[in-house]
Order: sequence, then structure tokens, then C-alpha cells
Amino acid sequence: MHNSLNSSLKKSVTEIGKRIVSSHTAIAAVVFALSGVLTSSAFAVDLDEKALAIAEQVHTGRIVCEMGNVVQITPDVQNRGVFLLQMGKHRFRVSPVLTSTGAIRLEDAQAGAVWLQLANKSMLMNSKLGQRMADECQSPAQVAVAASPPQRQRPPLPGAP
Repeated sequence: MHNSLNSSLKKSVTEIGKRIVSSHTAIAAVVFALSGVLTSSAFAVDLDEKALAIAEQVHTGRIVCEMGNVVQITPDVQNRGVFLLQMGKHRFRVSPVLTSTGAIRLEDAQAGAVWLQLANKSMLMNSKLGQRMADECQSPAQVAVAASPPQRQRPPLPGAP
């Protein structure tokens, strides 16, 4: 009798275990699905035409910086004009901000990350701490600009039209 009770108990425990595992799997699947929906809608950004025009000028891909740092910039496929910026363990969702200087500026206001892109270099800053996280970052296009001789405007010659 002891063996049959033990066997019956094992079957019951096994069945309960299977139900718990399958219910946790189902719960995990629901949570995962909802997190994808909530994440994409929670970070949805509605950019105007000026910001989208700036976004078209952003250099994407692997961008090498001084001191061995590497920044990876990838367009967010769910939000036009938004980018995923990663440097090491740091990850930011940045979007264009209009500037008066013509520099391309991407910000993650919540995290305090600011990416500034100039013609010859870029930099990543933490606006909350007032520190540069990465400097002298250059995409292949920026390397080419930095290597080209500066364009000097010569004054017109006297008597020239």
C-alpha cells in the first residue's frame, strides 16, 4: 500500500508540476507579448518634418571614437527618425533636436544623452553630469572630411569682377 500511495503521490506531484510549468510558460508568453506592445507604443515619437530632415543626415553604423570607444547607431524600425545608440553597456533612444548652429543633435532627454554630429567628428555627452562619454568619434564620411584640405575662401583680386 505504501508503494501504491507513493506512486500515486508522485503522479499527482508530477501533474501539478507540469501544470505550473505550462501556466508559467503561458504567463511568460503573455507578458513578453504585452511588453513588446507597451514598449513600442511607450517610446513612440511623433517627429515633425524638420526633425525628420535632420534624421536623414545622421551617420549610422559603427562609429569609432578615441580611447577605443565604439558607438553603434541604428535606425529604430518602429519609429521613423528615431535611433538606437549604443556604446558599451550604455543604450539610448535618441531623436533629432533642432539647433541654431546647424550641428546635428540627437537626444535621449530622459537619460540625459546627447549625440552631437559635426562635419568632421561626433561626440556623446551626458547632459545630466556635464561630461563627455565619447569624443573624436568618426564615421567613414567624417574621416574623409577631416582628411580633406580645408576650403579657404580667397579674397577677390583687386580689379577682378
